[in-house]
Amino acid sequence: METNDETTRLFDKGLALIKRGYPAEAIECLEQVINQGHKGSACYSWLGVAMARSKWDMAKAEELCKMAVKKDFYVTQYYINLAEVYKLRGNKVKAIETLEAGLELDGENKAILKELYKFGARKRPAIPILSRENPINKQLGIVLSKMRKK
Repeated sequence: METNDETTRLFDKGLALIKRGYPAEAIECLEQVINQGHKGSACYSWLGVAMARSKWDMAKAEELCKMAVKKDFYVTQYYINLAEVYKLRGNKVKAIETLEAGLELDGENKAILKELYKFGARKRPAIPILSRENPINKQLGIVLSKMRKK
């Protein structure tokens, strides 16, 4: 059995490969980490991202990321990873919903807000039964936005 240092080294190498744009190579490292008995959510989540980016097995990628979110729901990065998988699968709506769920945990998470901005996602209108263009909704939205910034 590999040492704990070796497992950490493999995980770090896999993460670095993903960030450098080599997701297929990262899959090998992250699978080795799992095969060594490390069943951490971070490994599952990043393995899912690597699989999705390399178009390996999109359903399995989604499953792995969902497992990570379910196990450690308080880690906002896992929501970002799952949203990326949804986006790569062409499901923009699920991606935005996932990011919004992560935002419920940390309403000012800059990484999630940045991802939502990339989608062009907007908050729901202040009064959902009125159209977004309704003057009441516009004014109320401006007031609420200013109040949140304080």
